[in-house]
Amino acid sequence: MSRFNLRRFAALGLSLSFSIFFLWLALRNVDYDSLVSAFTEVQIGPLMVCSVSLWLGITLRAMRWRIIAGFTRSEQHKFSRATTLGVLSNLIFPGRAGEVVRVITLAKMTKTTIASPLASAMIDRLIDVFVLMGCAALLYLLFPVSDVLEKWVTTLFLTSVIVTLGIVMYARSSGFMDIFFTKLVKRLLRRWPIKLEVFLTELRTELRHLVTGWLSIELVLIAFLILFADYGAISVLLRAFNLSLPLEAPLLLWVFFSAGSALPSAPGYVGVYQVAAVWALSLFTVSAPTAVAVATVLQIATLLVAFVMAGSSAWAFLRPTNIS
Repeated sequence: MSRFNLRRFAALGLSLSFSIFFLWLALRNVDYDSLVSAFTEVQIGPLMVCSVSLWLGITLRAMRWRIIAGFTRSEQHKFSRATTLGVLSNLIFPGRAGEVVRVITLAKMTKTTIASPLASAMIDRLIDVFVLMGCAALLYLLFPVSDVLEKWVTTLFLTSVIVTLGIVMYARSSGFMDIFFTKLVKRLLRRWPIKLEVFLTELRTELRHLVTGWLSIELVLIAFLILFADYGAISVLLRAFNLSLPLEAPLLLWVFFSAGSALPSAPGYVGVYQVAAVWALSLFTVSAPTAVAVATVLQIATLLVAFVMAGSSAWAFLRPTNIS
């Protein structure tokens, strides 16, 4: 067996181990009858609204990616198709393989090298990280926390500030930040078939385009709309289970889901979402069976929405063009 295949099997084994462990952690105190009863309580009407919100979130993410990459609206369908396939792949394959799928898909559709889609995709994910940090800081102000968590959040905030300043400095100048970024990117992209110099040029160009122009305002607006769509999806989903929780509950659950999705879990973040829901909703005295059901239904709904969107996109691409 080659070293490459060995690493792939090792990564798959690690992902499965994470999922099995977290699934056991979430289900260890849950009895079967309570879990079945929790699933039967879900209401179809709010679940349909949740699906619409999930669709809106995926659509807005594709739009944000196009704006970052600097393409016109006429090219939006390419970003939508790549984004949908990426989401679907993340729900089917382990290790966030969808990130690779969406970059390669966009590169083929736009007939460019991988450098440009990869650079814009990294900026796209970086915005998600900043939104997550901001929401975590807001929740930190709303909930009483321990001294250990307070130090962790403070360190996270200072780190985000340093990273932000570093990105701005790298985008605006070619000074000492070049050496640090070059070494960091070289390490991160060592397995990608890409020329480092070409990628860094693309990354700097797109960063300068964002931090020096009005598009940064547009991206902030879209980031808020994406957060609103995600918040709405989780909020309506909780109501589908007849849960009347405070306004901060869906946001807290979203933060737990987003943080957990960074782990190398098995397909669909199985186990990770379940334990995240149990931990987050326990602060609002929601039972573990209901929390597990909420996480599972969200995963299934997201999978179905992504599948339908990917199917619709493929049909639009393959169907013959009508000639008048």
